[in-house]
Amino acid sequence: MFWAAGRGRFGGLPGPDAATPLDFRIYGLASITGSGYNAAMADESGKMKILLVDDSKLVLDLYALGLSDELYDKKTATNGREALEIYETWKPNLIVLDIVMPEMTGYTALKQIREMEKTNGRQTAIVMATALSDKSDIVDCARVGIQGYIIKPFKHFEIAPRLEAYYSVFKKNQK
Repeated sequence: MFWAAGRGRFGGLPGPDAATPLDFRIYGLASITGSGYNAAMADESGKMKILLVDDSKLVLDLYALGLSDELYDKKTATNGREALEIYETWKPNLIVLDIVMPEMTGYTALKQIREMEKTNGRQTAIVMATALSDKSDIVDCARVGIQGYIIKPFKHFEIAPRLEAYYSVFKKNQK
């Protein structure tokens, strides 16, 4: 079972305050549950590097509120093009990509990152964030390779446990 964090309805499935179960096992996506911070997920600085990509300042502020500066090293981008530039130089552990953005969509950025990984040898956990109500958008992303997704709007306190859980499963599957 694949879980979506957030509030609201997604494809007519239960909401508004519950995690929404979707069965995406056919795309190799794992079941997750929220977890506490795990130092094993951090890099040499002791912090997990997260690239947050969204064209909404409000959403970026919610991420900042939910991801403590003591535990997470965060960078932000407002479109897919900026995200690609930061990805290449900063090497985040995890990327959260909004699907609909100006200049370059999150879906296009996702595809380009997965192509770049074929030559740079890196593997990066990617979580898509969406307010879209069409399940096909998430299915398309799952086919390219994502570790999970978050439905907007979301509660700020849901973010850290959800991202850590997705990242934990990602790391476990790499071994």
